[in-house]
Amino acid sequence: MPYCVRCGVELQKDMKACPLCHTEVVLPGDMDPPEGIRAFPDRMPPKRRPAVNLVPSRSFLFLVTFILVVPLLVTLIIDLTVNHGVTWSFYPMASLALLWILIAYPALLRKPSFLQILSMDIGAVMLFLVSMDLYSGPFPQWSLYPVFSLALVWVYAAAPLMFTWKRLGWILGFWFLGTAGFLYAMDWITGGTPWFFALGLPILCTVALVGIIGVLLKKLAHKPLLAAGLFLAAFSLGLVVIDGVVRLYSTGQLSLTWSPILLAIFFPTAGFLFLVHKNPELKAYLTRKFHV
Repeated sequence: MPYCVRCGVELQKDMKACPLCHTEVVLPGDMDPPEGIRAFPDRMPPKRRPAVNLVPSRSFLFLVTFILVVPLLVTLIIDLTVNHGVTWSFYPMASLALLWILIAYPALLRKPSFLQILSMDIGAVMLFLVSMDLYSGPFPQWSLYPVFSLALVWVYAAAPLMFTWKRLGWILGFWFLGTAGFLYAMDWITGGTPWFFALGLPILCTVALVGIIGVLLKKLAHKPLLAAGLFLAAFSLGLVVIDGVVRLYSTGQLSLTWSPILLAIFFPTAGFLFLVHKNPELKAYLTRKFHV
C-alpha cells in the first residue's frame, strides 16, 4: 500500500493526489524509464584520463631544427672567420647536436618504444662525452668513466623492458653480466694492481648467488617463515664470504673481521623463524600476541 510522501497518509492505488494535503501521488513502480536506460546503474563509469602523446610532431621537429641550426651556423661562421678553422665552435655545435637528438629523435620514429628512446638518448650522451674527450686532447682521458657508467645504467634499465619481470632469471643474468663488464672495465681503466678477478668477481658472484636463492625461495611463499629463515641464513653466509674475500685481498690472509657480529644477529633470528615454523602452537601464540 502506498503512502503520501509529505504527510504519510495511507493511500489507495488509484488515487492521483493525497486526500489530506493534496500532494500529487508519485508511484516509482508505475514510471517506466526510457528504453535502455537504468534509473540507478550498478556502477559509475570509470573516469579515463585522456591519453597524452609525448612524441613531438613533425612540425615541432622542423621548428626545433630551425631554432638549433641558426646558432650552430653562427658559431661555426664566427670561428671560421676569426680562427680560419674549427676550434672552440666544436663544443657548442656538439652540444646543440646532442640537444637536437634528445628532443627530436622520437619524432623520426613512427611508434617509438621507451627502450628505443632510452637507448638512443644514452647512446647520444655517450658519443657526446667521447667526442668532447677526443677533441680536447689525448684520448682517452676522462670520458671512459661516465661512458661505462651510462652503459651500466642502460643495462639495469633495459633488462626489465626486454625480458619483463616474469623472466626474472634472465633479468638477473643480464644485470650480472653488465655489472661484471663494468667492474672489469673499471679495473682496466684505473690500471695498477688488478683487482677484478681477486676482489670484484668473487663478491659479485656471492651477491648473485644470494639473489638467486631469494628468487628460488618465492616458491615457498605459502611458508613465509621458512622462506625468511632460509634467506637470512644464505644472506649471513654471503656476508661471511664477502668479509673473507676482502680480507684475503687486502692482507693476504684468510680471516674475518665484521661478519661474525652480523652472524650473531642473523643466525639466531633464522633459527627462531625455523622454530616458529615447526611449532604450530608457538606460531598461534605469537599471532595472537602480536596481532599478525
